[in-house]
Amino acid sequence: MKINKLYLPAMLCVALIVFNCGGDNDSKPTLKIPTTYVSAKFAANTTAEAGVVSALKTVSDAANAAEKDAQKAGTTVAAIPYPAALSSVTLPAYKTLIEGWLVELVKAANSPDGFKIPEASGPAAGQEGGLLGKRLLDENGLELEQMIQKGSFGAALYKHALTVINGKLTSASTDKLIKIFGTDVNFAWDKAKDAAKYARRRSNKTTKKGAFYEIQKNLITAKAAIEAGASFTKERDKALNDFLLNWEESNFATVIYYCNAAKKLLQTSNATDEVKGDALHAYAEGVAFAHGFKGLSKKKITDAQIDEVLKFLQAPAGQTPTSYKFLTNANLIQYLEKAIAKIKSVYGFTDAEVSSFYVNDPK
Repeated sequence: MKINKLYLPAMLCVALIVFNCGGDNDSKPTLKIPTTYVSAKFAANTTAEAGVVSALKTVSDAANAAEKDAQKAGTTVAAIPYPAALSSVTLPAYKTLIEGWLVELVKAANSPDGFKIPEASGPAAGQEGGLLGKRLLDENGLELEQMIQKGSFGAALYKHALTVINGKLTSASTDKLIKIFGTDVNFAWDKAKDAAKYARRRSNKTTKKGAFYEIQKNLITAKAAIEAGASFTKERDKALNDFLLNWEESNFATVIYYCNAAKKLLQTSNATDEVKGDALHAYAEGVAFAHGFKGLSKKKITDAQIDEVLKFLQAPAGQTPTSYKFLTNANLIQYLEKAIAKIKSVYGFTDAEVSSFYVNDPK
């Protein structure tokens, strides 16, 4: 078929117009990100997460009450149940550990004696834990209350966040992430609890820098991207991945804080039992925050690296801890420093960042 040359210019103009129109249609709109987080149905969207958070508070309160009632004449601490709402979302391996720790914690509370620092060979046969100062320890010197509560921030709360992210994402999904993280739609500084409380402690309220504020931005962005539709899948996924990384980094920055806090207490001259108990309390928090992330997916730190940190802390996974040795062997303090150095290396923290982690809510 021959084309009449008289029509060729007109046809070229039409083609150019069609091409230009197509180009305009293909351009991607800009994602509009609000400055605040808004949700009209936050409470309704987060009933399951509220149940998990409440269950963690219940078992944590019971463990704390057992510590207060430990070794009281005429008082017997009852068995502490593991709430189903918490148990159901916890990593199976960590769930098994908690079930055992709850039994041991009650045994320590009901022991007729206070905590006895074992000989180098370990606790005597049949020896249970007890109070050292105001802290309830098992016979190995580990504060199980911390292992149950703080370890659950990773093994249960972070794991539940992964379940939400790996499921069908809707406008309600980020509500669920906010609730399980431990804050509200306003990201209220003074109301943060659970993992959010410790991300806040690693952040600066004056400059509004740090994990707590980054996570706020991450979830505002993720919600906007989810509601904007399939065109913003890339932005959505990046915001959610950043949320997880900021949570993880604040968790291990908190391990750094507690390793340093334990180190300072252990170096106290002529330490009283109360100071020694507080030292092992800080130490146990560090162990718990680290151990709770072992076995989780979508994290930067590997399980092998967590194992290395736990080995430095004399509490290797799957083995009996020798936490009490921090009270009897001053040379072990160097391993608290090694744990800090390892975490610093994994996340690429600067010296200035590590120093800032040594302070809660730095100004």
